[in-house]
Parts: sequence; structure tokens; C-alpha cells
Amino acid sequence: MVPSPADREEQGLAVLERWRRWRQIDQRVAREVRLLLVGTLFASPASLAVGALTGSIVSAVVGWTSRDPFLIFLSAMISLVGGVRVACTMAWRDTAEERRSADARAWERLYEAGAWLFSSLLGLMTYLTVVREADVRLHLLAAAVSTGYAAGIAGRNAGRPAIAIGQLSLAALPLTAALVQCPGVACATLAFVNVLFVFAMVEITLQTYKVVLQATSAAHNQAQLAQRFERLAQIDSLTGLRNRFALKAALDHLLELGGGDGSASLLWIDLDRFKEVNDTLGHPVGDQLLRVVAERLQGVAGDEDCLARFGGDEFVLLAVGADKRAARALAERILALFAAPVRVDGASLHVSSSIGIVTVSHPGIDAEMLLKYADMALYNAKATGRNSYCEFEPAMQHRMMQQRETEESLRVAIERHELEMYYQPILHLDTSQVVCCEALIRWHHPTRGLVSPAEFIPLAERTGQIAAITTWALAEACRAARAWPSGVRVAVNVSPMLLKHANLLQSVMNALVGSGLPAERLELEITESVFMDDSEQSNLMFKALQRIGVRLALDDFGTGYSSLAYLHKYAFDKIKIDSSFVRNIEEDRTARAIINAVVSLARTLDVDTVAEGIETASQLDRVRELGCTAVQGFFFSMPIPAPELAILLAQGVVVPAKRAPMLRLARNAS
Repeated sequence: MVPSPADREEQGLAVLERWRRWRQIDQRVAREVRLLLVGTLFASPASLAVGALTGSIVSAVVGWTSRDPFLIFLSAMISLVGGVRVACTMAWRDTAEERRSADARAWERLYEAGAWLFSSLLGLMTYLTVVREADVRLHLLAAAVSTGYAAGIAGRNAGRPAIAIGQLSLAALPLTAALVQCPGVACATLAFVNVLFVFAMVEITLQTYKVVLQATSAAHNQAQLAQRFERLAQIDSLTGLRNRFALKAALDHLLELGGGDGSASLLWIDLDRFKEVNDTLGHPVGDQLLRVVAERLQGVAGDEDCLARFGGDEFVLLAVGADKRAARALAERILALFAAPVRVDGASLHVSSSIGIVTVSHPGIDAEMLLKYADMALYNAKATGRNSYCEFEPAMQHRMMQQRETEESLRVAIERHELEMYYQPILHLDTSQVVCCEALIRWHHPTRGLVSPAEFIPLAERTGQIAAITTWALAEACRAARAWPSGVRVAVNVSPMLLKHANLLQSVMNALVGSGLPAERLELEITESVFMDDSEQSNLMFKALQRIGVRLALDDFGTGYSSLAYLHKYAFDKIKIDSSFVRNIEEDRTARAIINAVVSLARTLDVDTVAEGIETASQLDRVRELGCTAVQGFFFSMPIPAPELAILLAQGVVVPAKRAPMLRLARNAS
């Protein structure tokens, strides 16, 4: 059924409406999507070359056969324009991606000009051949090449419909104009069919564009989503800084570029005692503090540097271009950042930091090893008193390896019976009798010999082995004390960090039940650092221990976080005055005044006082004059094993009244 004029008009208006809507959609597409669509024009140089070659051959045959000078001229122009278009396509492929993106509009216009010129020449050649030549074979050649070219363009260039429809119209409609001028129904019918063909090709172009646009937009959105996830995977959500994965990638990239020539440094920054902020003020305040610290650190980081939050309260700065000297200056600037207090939710927080530095100047080293070196340097900075920085030295690696060997050996020390308990007597000055013995752990290492507690106890605290060691120490000390006279107690040192663990109470009760030792004969010595972590768990543990009858002693009083409020709150049974005050008691008036004040306070609170570190008769006389309750030190006895202590307790000990000569009890016992 042949459509009526009204139907044809309605179809034409529908195509025009779709064209208008396409123009609106095309103006709103993202720049990246437009760039991809422009790329489809240059995506297939082969198809463009085939079209140019076909048009050139057909036009050359038509021109040569007809001997028409104008058709010969058109043939030459078609070949020239076709060749230039192929060359432009090859040039686009050789252009860098950044230049293509920047010049996308110019490339599109260049393609549009060449495409429309080539189509116009083909259409004009077809029109003149039909109108001016009588040879039907030439008519067929010209009509076939222009119609075939128009059909191919509808699909190939659908990514840019304006160009495709322009080419389609310029190549195919001149044939319609030529057929209209020819007499006969056949030519009129063919002209009408050709118009329908053009409308159909426009419809196909718009439909193809819709599909291409949807696919391209979906791919673009997916790529954007992937980029977003990739960015999120490299960003710390709390501070907005890069995370450890991004930092490692940046460090790997630097090393690949040959950055291991001393032109960069790695600074590992750790906030001192940040855990106390979280425990006392809560995690929201701690999170806000981390944000403020991140902002301050960004102020000292350079544009090319990589600043990352490595986890918890640790930050790592990869300072590009910073040699050793510049890294030291940068570390000093970072330390100075924390001189000013941080205001968080109305609270003024004084925060310091420790920094480990390693210069990226070790050939053949990888990112993991550099981070390890920086961590070693940080560990040394914290060990030297915090609020400082330390540079990595090769000797640190040897010490770290030794510490790891020590850690592994410590894990099996209890099983291999390498730990032994020594005891140092504490004498009451009024009764001249041993009233307590402090239990002190000794480690007999199979290859290193006697390892100092100052070395392995902090290591046990860091590695979490302190709980198992304390459980063993409690059981061993209670078992030994069960054989002593009933008036002699045993004192066991407990790490403040264990006060937050419910297992401590269970370990104490197991030791008492297993040994049969009365609870009042067990003393737990805790250093003043417990006050730095005045948590609810610690408070509950104190009360639970006191409920079962265990005595509590405050060790090393005066060297840490002394507070009268805490003395009242926790109701200690004994205060041990640190040996640093006793050591200078004869020359230092301040030391004597402090001891006198502590003794007076303890007397008011009905708390015993023990002067630690008595090494001379003169020191003994002084602490006696100041009113101390008991004494302990090398002047009376070195720490000795349980068998020697048993002999000492059986012999009895007498504390001299004045400066009478005194033999070491450990030697008497032997």
C-alpha cells in the first residue's frame, strides 16, 4: 500500500521531531562521552580507506568513459579529498590521548568538513552523470556508489548523527534531483523510492546513535564508578588522607623511577599516648584529634609529597626531594606543630609525637623494607623518651633482630623452665624483722646467660606475653611464700596494663588456692603509671583484689604521675619511695623534703612506707630519722633464689640501730 501524502508528511514530521530531541540530548552528554563518540569517527581507518578508494575508482571510470572534463575534474577531487581524509585519520591515531581530549572539537569539525566535502563531490558526480550522460551503465555505476556510500555512512558515523545525516543527504539526494528531471514513470518512482531510502537511513542512524550513546554512557558511568571505588580504596575515610595502600603504591612508583638516590625520605609519625585520649575522653574525641593532626601535617607536606594515615594514630610522610638534612628539619617542624594544644570539643589536649626517619638511599631496597626501617627508627625514638625523632641506622636492624630472637625465646622460656624467681627482703625498722620479700624474675637464657628484667619485661608487655609470665610469677611466688614464716608476705610486681584484664583476678585466685597462701600475705606492687590509665576497668580490678584480701603497694612513688586524689581513691596499703630519692638523701635537701612529705602523708593515711635502694648505713640512718616504716636494698641483701632466702629467714635478721658494720645477708647465708 502506497502511503498517502498526509502519511508521508506525518512521517517526515516524526523524523524531524526525533532530530530535534537528538540535538538536545547530544548537547547534554558528558564531555568524556562526547570524546568517545568522536573517537568512533576515527576508529576504523580501513573502512574509510575502502570508501575513499571505491569512490575514486568509480568516479575515475565515469570520467574516463564519458570524456567529460568536469566529471574528470570531479574524479580527481574525489581521489584527493579521500586521500586527505585517510591521512587525517592516521594522524588522529598517532596523536597523544591528552591532545585528542583537548582538541576533540577541532578534530570533529575537521572530520565533518572532509566528510561533507567528499559526500558533496560524490553526489554532484552522480547528478551530472545521470543528467549529462546517455550511457545507462555510467548511470548505474554512479547511482550504486553514491547510494552504497550513503547506506554505509548511516551505520559507520552514527556516533555523530549530524555528520552522518549530512553525508547521507549530500550523497543520496542529488540522485533524486537528477531522476526528477528524467522523463517517465520509472524515473519518478525511483526518485520517490530514493527519498524513502534517505528517510529510512536517517531513522537507522538515529536508532543506532541511541544504542551507541546508551552503551557509551554506561561504559563511562561504569568507568567513573570504578575510579571512585579505586579512589576510596586509597583514601582514609576518617582524615581524608591517603591510606597505607596508596602510600606503598607511591613509594613503589618512586623506587621504580630511581628515587633511591637519597632524594627522598620517609617519616613515620606516631602520636604519644593517644590511647589515653580514647580511653579517657572517648573515641569521638580521639577521631576529631586525628582529623586536626592530619590538617596540621598537611600544612608541612609539600605538593609532591605523599602523606598517609597508616592506621590508628600513625601517619607516614613520603617527602620527595628531602635528603637527610631536609628530613631532620621537617621532623623538627612536625614536633613543633604539637607544641600548641589541640582544641577538641572544648577540651585542650596537649599531644606530642615520636618520629622515625629513613632516607631512601639504599640501592636495591623495596618499599616494605623502607617502611620496616622507618618503624625501627620510630621504635628507638619512643624508647628514648618520646616527643623526639630518630634516624635509622644499620645497627638498629641488628638490635631488632636480636629483640625478635629474644621474643621468640621468651615465648618458650616458661616451658623450658628458664625463668627463676629471686627474692629481696624488706625489713621493718621497728621490729628489725623481715616482713615481706619482693619477688623478682630472672631469666637464664641458654646462650645469652642472665637476661636483665629491664630488657625482657618491656618486651613481654609489648608482645602480650606479660600475662602468661605474671600468671607463672604469681603461682611460683605464692608457692614459695607458703613455706615461709607466717609473718612474712610476698610482693609480686604487676604490669598496669593487666589491670584491665579480668584474667588477672583469676590468676591471683588460682595462685592463692593452688598454694594455700592466705590472701593477706600476698602483695601486688603496681607502678605510678597506672594513674595514666585511670579507666573504669582498672578501678574495678583494684576493688575486686581488695575484696579478696590482697594488699596493694604503690611502687616507685614520686617518679611518675603522683596524685593525692589517686592515693585516696585506691586506698593502697603501702607506698614504696623510689630509690632515686634515697640515693641523694645525704646531699640533696629537696630529696629529704620529699621523703619527709611522703612519710607524713602516709602516716596520716595509715599507710606503710618502704624506702627502696638502701646501699649505705648513712642512707639507712637518714630514712630512719625521716620516719620510714621499712627498708629494702643491697645494704641488706641482693635478690637471692628461694633456697638461699629460706636459710636467711631461718637465721633471722637484725637491723643495726646506728652505723654499726653490716655484712650483706646474702653472703652470710652462703
